[in-house]
Amino acid sequence: MEDSKLALFMLLGKTAENTITEIPTLAPSQPLLISASYDLATLMPQEVKESFMAAEAYKLFFVFEQYLRAIVSEILTGSNPSNWWDEMPNDVQEEVAKLEETEEIKSWMALGSRDRFSLMTYPQLVRVIEHCWKPHFEEIIRDKGLIHEARLIAHLRNRICHMSPISSEEMERIRQTIRDWFRMVAP
Repeated sequence: MEDSKLALFMLLGKTAENTITEIPTLAPSQPLLISASYDLATLMPQEVKESFMAAEAYKLFFVFEQYLRAIVSEILTGSNPSNWWDEMPNDVQEEVAKLEETEEIKSWMALGSRDRFSLMTYPQLVRVIEHCWKPHFEEIIRDKGLIHEARLIAHLRNRICHMSPISSEEMERIRQTIRDWFRMVAP
């Protein structure tokens, strides 16, 4: 077969595959098993497809949030090891204090003790970066627009964490924001 005909054949096949996978009632090729013989993909195909996209978004947010936490921790404890907590916005201090109390109450769940940085949520980390911009983060995060982008995708993070599906366009917004951060603030 000629190269051009082979390329056209493959392109048509890929187009057909993409079209077929968009059919909501068609089970995804990847199973989601709740037992050795019970596949949710055949029972609830649309929800399982959405769960795979949500899982991808969750993994991206997991890594990005850990990345932000490491930056905040490294910069704040490096510049002010003993008094960094005093520089936090009051609302973040209050919210983290409440989380510390909850951690204490739920210690029976073997959560292990976590430091204050580990208890900060994604929106709190972004708030801390913005609040401490001038004295600490301006040199490493040179463009304050990155903070704005990170704040905008917090809504998408919450949707994923509350089991709501997101569109492919929203997924691309998450990827773009994280790419922007990694381009400007290398790990």
